[in-house]
Amino acid sequence: MSALMGLSLVSLVLSTALVVVLSRPLEAILAQLCPSADASRFWVAFTSVMLYIAPLLFAMFFSSFDTVNDVTAVIRLTLVTTLVGASAALMVVGWNIANARPRVSVVQ
Repeated sequence: MSALMGLSLVSLVLSTALVVVLSRPLEAILAQLCPSADASRFWVAFTSVMLYIAPLLFAMFFSSFDTVNDVTAVIRLTLVTTLVGASAALMVVGWNIANARPRVSVVQ
């Protein structure tokens, strides 16, 4: 298996786990923050896509497989860069949700 294929597989598995675990809680929070159900669905889908893209891009940009010959070193480098990319994506999502203001309902 090539290093790039292994990197893609690790990133895909990690991202799928994150999306599965976070989808329902994210939907519930965004339902409170977004003005409509369509907006909420859009932001859940957008976040899911970003949780797939960010770890993969981070790992691809910051992994240097040219200098690593050992298989275990390649696996370690892949895991570290993918986890750092996923953490960065989650921090951005968490920061934005933490700073969001819930919509105010008007009672008449």
